Amino acid sequence: MKKYLWLVVSLFSLLLCPAMAFGHATVISSNPSPNEALDTLPEKISIQFSENIQPAFHSLEVFSQDGDKIQIQDSTISEQSEKILEAKWKGTINEGIYYIKWRVVSSDGHPIEGTIPFQFGDSSGLPDQDNSEVNASFPNSINVILQSLQYICFAALTGILFFRLSLMKDSRLFEASRRTRLYLWLSYAGLAFSIFCSLPLKVTIDAGVGWTDAFKVSYIKEVLNATNFGTVWIIEILILLLLFLVIYFMLENSLNKSLPYLSFIIIASLMICKAFTGHTAAVPNQVLAVLMDFLHLLSMALWLGGLMALLVILPGLADRQAVQEDKKTFYWSIIQRFSKWAFLFVILLIVSGIYSSIQHVPTIHSLFNTTYGQLLLAKIGLMLIMIVLGGFHFLRGKKQTKKLGYSVGMEFGLGIVILLVAALLTNVQTAMSSPGPIEKTLRTEENNEVTLMVTPNEVGDNLIQVNLSNEGKPIAEIEQLTITMQPLDSPRGEIKLQMTEKNTGTFSSKSILTMPGKWNIHIHGLTESLDSINADFIIFIGNS
Repeated sequence: MKKYLWLVVSLFSLLLCPAMAFGHATVISSNPSPNEALDTLPEKISIQFSENIQPAFHSLEVFSQDGDKIQIQDSTISEQSEKILEAKWKGTINEGIYYIKWRVVSSDGHPIEGTIPFQFGDSSGLPDQDNSEVNASFPNSINVILQSLQYICFAALTGILFFRLSLMKDSRLFEASRRTRLYLWLSYAGLAFSIFCSLPLKVTIDAGVGWTDAFKVSYIKEVLNATNFGTVWIIEILILLLLFLVIYFMLENSLNKSLPYLSFIIIASLMICKAFTGHTAAVPNQVLAVLMDFLHLLSMALWLGGLMALLVILPGLADRQAVQEDKKTFYWSIIQRFSKWAFLFVILLIVSGIYSSIQHVPTIHSLFNTTYGQLLLAKIGLMLIMIVLGGFHFLRGKKQTKKLGYSVGMEFGLGIVILLVAALLTNVQTAMSSPGPIEKTLRTEENNEVTLMVTPNEVGDNLIQVNLSNEGKPIAEIEQLTITMQPLDSPRGEIKLQMTEKNTGTFSSKSILTMPGKWNIHIHGLTESLDSINADFIIFIGNS
């Protein structure tokens, strides 16, 4: 185990520099802004998002209060920034209330949509309405099934190749097994099916159409030519064709030692392609995020795939041994080798899982109160049970009393459920959208303690509260306290507040926070003796 210690330390160091991201794009600003009353129309409609949007299946439409569609030019992505969607007016409009309906596909491949109400000229007041309605519904069931199938087939292929390369010594015995050949080809067929079907499924999600239009040439071309998914899908198809040839020649030529290694590398490259889609596409440090996502998928596939090989392949291979004692020796030698490797897989799973969690779950509140956080807790719980079963099998392998029984099937079944939960996690909005109420405390150079509380800490109405104390006692001689709040993702949107003292050393004010993401909160207090108290906080505002 000591030889793995360097790996644990190296991977754990990566956790010191995580990058946070929403997972779905959110509206940062717009022109017109939500509920804005305009005397003159801007030259064009523009909406800025928190991340780059894909140049496919985006739209901007304007409707009057009566539902009549207003003619505007087609939406385009701004030349200034890939985060901005814009469209020019075709003419003037009458006074009244209007609604901008927008739809985009964010960089992580998830479509979102919403409305922005505004008023032009003199008209009755606007009803309050959120500026963004992110499509955070439960993921498409077909998408979850296909992704689960893909994960299972990844596990089956990597597991059986790992079985061949690291656990067995006689390659000819491996290739001679009919069960092994069937296992390999069924796994490949499932993987190919899931990847092929992901294209028309992506059309239905991004274009918002049914399966009857999923194979429409224009839609397929737009997905392939104008989305990140399309580029990755084409690469995956080419890799699949190469994998078919390598597996075929590997089974036909059992003496060739390089083909099993090449097969494993090709399957690993498909996993890397998978890591480039989903939530990792939206993080600032994408290279590290993709690496950790790949390691997480690979280690889980090797662990679960190894169990599949032990259940399906090992008994048949053991029975091919001529002497009963050789059967027992062969069986338990494989089990013991796999147990040692499983320890490494668990380490990789834990480290990469912690990194991903830090990226997408900002607070304890969001862990327990969001769909993403609850699914993550379920995955962690199942993983712990699976680790306990793995430890039980490791101890039994040392005793070599009797063959592994139903408990291995239980461990394998838990792994399948974990892959299903993982498929759900890749399709729901991350917990960054709902970090929950926040409370932070800083100590200044003058030994003053400044505590900031923001509730509910999301776009819209919020209660801002500041407590000032020194050595545990409230500071009484505060002449005034002001707060300057600036979103870090946009130069616009600065908010200044004059705080009201509620109790000694306790100040509060209500404010509307206009956009999600990182904000810098600067607190400036002035005492009666003209001494300053200054503190800066970086907080994360949710969008729901």
